[in-house]
Amino acid sequence: MRTAGALPRLALALVVSVLAGLCLAGLALPVVGGLGLAGKAAADQLKPEQPPALALPQRTKILDRNGHIIATLFTENRVPVHLDQVAETARKALIAIEDSRFYEHSGIDVKGSLRALVRNSSSGDVQQGGSTLTQQLAKNLRLESETTVAGKKQATEQSIQRKLREARYALWLEKHKTKDQILEDYLNIAYYGSGVYGIGAAANHYFSVPAKDLTLAQGALLAGLVQSPSNYDPTEHPLAARNRRNVVLRRMADLHVITDVEREAAVHAALNLKVTNLKSGCEAPGLKAPFFCDYVRRYLELGPAGAILGEGRQARQTKLLAGGLTIKTTLDPRVQASAQAAVDQQVPAGDAFGAVAVADIVEPSTGAVRAMAVDRPFGDKTGENETKVNFAIGGTSGFQAGSTFKAFILARALQMGISPSLTLYAPQRYCPKAFPYIAGDKKCGVSNAGDSESGTFNMVRATWESVNTYFLQLEERTGLITPPGLAEALGLRQLDGSYKGSPLPRTNPSFVLGPYGVSPLAMAGAYAAFANHGTFCPPRPVTEILDVANHALEMPADPCYSVLEPAVADTVTAILRGVIDGNGPRTGGGASIGRAAAGKTGTTNESKAAWFVGYTPQLATAVWVGKATPTPMVRVSINGRYYKQVYGGTIPAAIWKQAMLGALEGVPEQAFTPVSLPAASVATAVLPDVRGLTVQAATDQLTALGYGVSVGAPVNAAPYPAGAVGNTVPAPGAKVANGAQVTLLPSNGLAPPPTPGATGSPTPAPKPTGSPTPSSTPAPRPKPSKKP
Repeated sequence: MRTAGALPRLALALVVSVLAGLCLAGLALPVVGGLGLAGKAAADQLKPEQPPALALPQRTKILDRNGHIIATLFTENRVPVHLDQVAETARKALIAIEDSRFYEHSGIDVKGSLRALVRNSSSGDVQQGGSTLTQQLAKNLRLESETTVAGKKQATEQSIQRKLREARYALWLEKHKTKDQILEDYLNIAYYGSGVYGIGAAANHYFSVPAKDLTLAQGALLAGLVQSPSNYDPTEHPLAARNRRNVVLRRMADLHVITDVEREAAVHAALNLKVTNLKSGCEAPGLKAPFFCDYVRRYLELGPAGAILGEGRQARQTKLLAGGLTIKTTLDPRVQASAQAAVDQQVPAGDAFGAVAVADIVEPSTGAVRAMAVDRPFGDKTGENETKVNFAIGGTSGFQAGSTFKAFILARALQMGISPSLTLYAPQRYCPKAFPYIAGDKKCGVSNAGDSESGTFNMVRATWESVNTYFLQLEERTGLITPPGLAEALGLRQLDGSYKGSPLPRTNPSFVLGPYGVSPLAMAGAYAAFANHGTFCPPRPVTEILDVANHALEMPADPCYSVLEPAVADTVTAILRGVIDGNGPRTGGGASIGRAAAGKTGTTNESKAAWFVGYTPQLATAVWVGKATPTPMVRVSINGRYYKQVYGGTIPAAIWKQAMLGALEGVPEQAFTPVSLPAASVATAVLPDVRGLTVQAATDQLTALGYGVSVGAPVNAAPYPAGAVGNTVPAPGAKVANGAQVTLLPSNGLAPPPTPGATGSPTPAPKPTGSPTPSSTPAPRPKPSKKP
């Protein structure tokens, strides 16, 4: 058998290093074949081998528009530093305790391994490391490169094969890198406990200082920590951490790296921890805009803008969590604070009814999302009112938008040349004539709410009061095809669980009442185009992305484009201004902020959702209030106040007002483009009673008074003879606008059905003689069934 002295020098070093490492790990090895056999095996495997190439995971920062951190994303909390950014005493402490001959050996240190083996055996515990820093770096490189549980287990198993591989890696590293490069790599890859990787993050985590400002005592503590991060964790085991730190200091003094005086001072120093706990992701405690953070992630993981990060969601997620990116966003912290305060104060998260409130704020001229507020903490603890459903972007299926969709019918009508002066009689309930597929349906039609029952309205007043039956008649004129197309051009899609959503249907007369699930953010973006004179800028949260080397990535363009003629958009704005600040009845008076503003209320059936969407020239804001599972907000108490019914003009308008007042504080007021509109009030007169006249005679009489006349289907109206006028719409005696449209309903000569519960024959209305006399007691109007 060959003696150890006959072994090549490197083989001997390798054998001793392997044996020392295994002994330190507590692995008992049978001495089969002797040292010569181990040496031969080692000599056969001494060829240097390149370790896995690795870009270390680095954390990504999401910044607001002022450069402040909104959130940090990472799989490993690491802040890479250059060697000259690490305090010299911290570097020396690590070398002293882990590899005092680091600058002398060639990656494998037989002398150091033997010394460590003897020292640790005599002390009864691990005082010094057996592997060189280069070998430890090699081990960490392999561990980081493994992506499976089995691979990571193999990379850390206690075996000669693993130690031999690490030795080959170490030889390659020493051949291709300088000592300082190896030391820098080690300092950046080492694990320091508590989810912290690298000395840059460790200095910040334990002491809240950059690595260059570490004191001798702090650097020694971190140097001792890498040997066993869990056992020497100063936050969990302060005494063990202090003792380990003092071992490092004693070793530094023994090596004359520091003086005995310096050692004594550092040994008696308190730990002086100042822990900064950095949590990854959007649910980290204390984030000011967690739902905006979630939106940024979705925007980059799922949207077209994320193509610069990779192909497919998994690749993009990996880049976000480990790519060391700097993501600059549009979030304005001042505007965000105002929006958050508004939703939190108006609809507190712990309120018994459980409503959710959302406010999204967009800059019309750029599409920049300035705020995204939800009155809930972001997280999984539902018992603490947390949620990860991002209501601000509509969740998965969106929310019915109610009468906020009337703005799209309004815009399309104006685009078609229909005048704001268009005056229509809007009955309490109306069944559209232009959509034959529902003609004759007994349930056909839409009703008005109590504050906008039947009457005659022009476009201006009908918008201010959100008159359903007026807008249904206006939709008959615009048709069902182009208004949804206009809404889509303004960024609206029906949410269906996918990122893009699906097109808005073109066959539903209820479009005007917003029956589709849409996103509050998309509604803010759509209305922002009215403020921007018809130019739509898609909402966007990201302005720039820098890679780990601070080079800007080329983001795909998402340009603004014209949707409406400026004159049309400005007229929409002029009409919507009256919803807030008009003279007379209006639905959005609670949103008045003392400066030029326009907007629209929206309330769905039974108030299962309530909206206010409005804007100034500088900001557009959409507010939604509702529950995750749509629930009627009728006869409810929210935030200590009772509501017979929650309308868009109540809680949503109050949130909008508070959010906008704070967001615009100190911002100079800007004016909208002036537009001349017809007066909102309409001159009215009592409609004459022309029942019993011939259709031609009635037509002549009403036309002479300036009314428009049309003829409808015959009705049962005896005793009026067949062919005579049996009734009119509006009814005789109703107050209608001068020039309004009147529909004549000829009698078919048959008696009307008896009134339920009545006896005998119905009493006929008197036949007119000469000039008809208007009725002084119109029929009572039915109660409303819905609120716009």
